[in-house]
Amino acid sequence: MWVALTTVLLLILIGITVKKIFMKMKETPVIDPKSLVTSICFLLIGIVNLAGYWFGFLGITSMALTVALLITGAYFTRYLQTDHARKSE
Repeated sequence: MWVALTTVLLLILIGITVKKIFMKMKETPVIDPKSLVTSICFLLIGIVNLAGYWFGFLGITSMALTVALLITGAYFTRYLQTDHARKSE
C-alpha cells in the first residue's frame, strides 16, 4: 500500500512541477533552453528511480543514470536565470 501511495504522490508532484515550468516559460518572453536542463534532469531522476523500482532495474543501471543526470543538472545550473526584481526589493 505504501508503495502505491508514494508512487501516486511522486507522479502528482512531477505533474505539478511540469505545469509550473511551462507556466514560467510562458511568462518569460525569451528563454534559453539551457536554463531548463537542470529542471528536466531533476525530474528525470525521479522518473528513472520510479521506473527502476517498478520494472526491477534498480542497481547499476539506475545508479549510473542517476549520477549522470545529477552531474548534467549540476553543470547546467550556471545557465539558470535569476530574478533580479526580487533581489532589488
